[in-house]
Amino acid sequence: MSYKQTFENCFSLNGGGMQDWVRTAFMKSLAQTETVVSSLQMLKEKGRLPLLNLPFQTDDLQRLSQHRFVKDKSFNRFVVVGIGGSSLGGQVLVNLRDRDDEPYLTFWDTLDYHVMKPFLRGKRLKSTRFLLISKSGTTPEIMAQTLMVIEALNKDGGAEAVANQCIAICEPGDNPLGYIADKWGIERLDHDPDIGGRYSGLSLVGALPALIAGIDMWAVREGARQVLEDTLQNPESDPRVSAAMTHALSEISGAKMNVLMPYSKQLEPFTHWYRQLWAESIGKEGRGTTPVNALGPIDQHSQLQLWLDGPNDKYFTLIINREVDKSPLMDVEIADSIPALDYLKGHKISDVVQAEAHATAKTLADRGKYLRCIYIDKLDEKTIGALLMHFMLETIITCHLIGVNPFDQPAVEQGKKLTKMYLKGEE
Repeated sequence: MSYKQTFENCFSLNGGGMQDWVRTAFMKSLAQTETVVSSLQMLKEKGRLPLLNLPFQTDDLQRLSQHRFVKDKSFNRFVVVGIGGSSLGGQVLVNLRDRDDEPYLTFWDTLDYHVMKPFLRGKRLKSTRFLLISKSGTTPEIMAQTLMVIEALNKDGGAEAVANQCIAICEPGDNPLGYIADKWGIERLDHDPDIGGRYSGLSLVGALPALIAGIDMWAVREGARQVLEDTLQNPESDPRVSAAMTHALSEISGAKMNVLMPYSKQLEPFTHWYRQLWAESIGKEGRGTTPVNALGPIDQHSQLQLWLDGPNDKYFTLIINREVDKSPLMDVEIADSIPALDYLKGHKISDVVQAEAHATAKTLADRGKYLRCIYIDKLDEKTIGALLMHFMLETIITCHLIGVNPFDQPAVEQGKKLTKMYLKGEE
């Protein structure tokens, strides 16, 4: 497996001794995952949950790898026009590479015009291709941005520029984004209607930006496949155990917040992806826990004080990357080798980060906080695929344990309806 998962204090109450009733709740939840996973296996075999078939597919990746947006090197900038699930999975994958690599990919997960404006004029407009992504084809933010992109391209180079520099990804059938694509001759790729946006990172929504960026999507899916197969076969697989632990801590110990803090800047988009995945999946019918995304070591200087001295209502997950970076050894002679810097002598930056990660883990554990550590030895495509699948399965299983549908978002849909009504002056 591409990662290792451990737990601290998760059977303790407020830092006290072992609590048999907490362990009992966990074991009961773990046993219940067997029924949940059996149902997932059945849905997978019947093709009714395509998310679970993606890790075994390669033919779609082969087609996408030959797409003109991937093969044509005459454009060195790409903008992903998407929000939420249409953007976050791609950001997780693309962020694996060095930031200054070409081609440059930008994700418009905002409606702030000052972010969009530089790409809508001059040389940058001429050198940019746009991926217009909305699963439903109706997302208000994407519709607004799409109209701006087409207006700018048409004014600069006419309908030919619009068709050449845009691609649309949406569900098949009639919808506004599909209509616009057909009207302007924009190539249209079908988003699988049975894969929800927040679960779409392994699909073409994440795969096309990743392939443009040079990410090995075959390895991503291989990592996901290994986790999925283990979960379907192993009663004590990591996603099953973590789902049971999350459920038990929430129901019995009052841990109502899930804090995810990786010690890797490359995993920062992963925390935003997880936040949406968890919140939108589990927060229903008055149930669920609140996801809190953080980043180490930055949040040691902001949130850690509260975590350590505040209420014990949080379940912490630290992702610790044990990979040694390629930075030079720190030269303390620059500061005349003063004794105050002896601890840095002979170390790399990654040594400092790992020391801080382990120190935070120990401090949390010593304070009796509920803690999970996920250790990775190398942050690459296989590992990120494994982590994506782990947290998707953990989310799905936990939702079933508490009795909510992990795949819908009824409250969000109401918000979208109201937005359109406000803009039309009907409210």
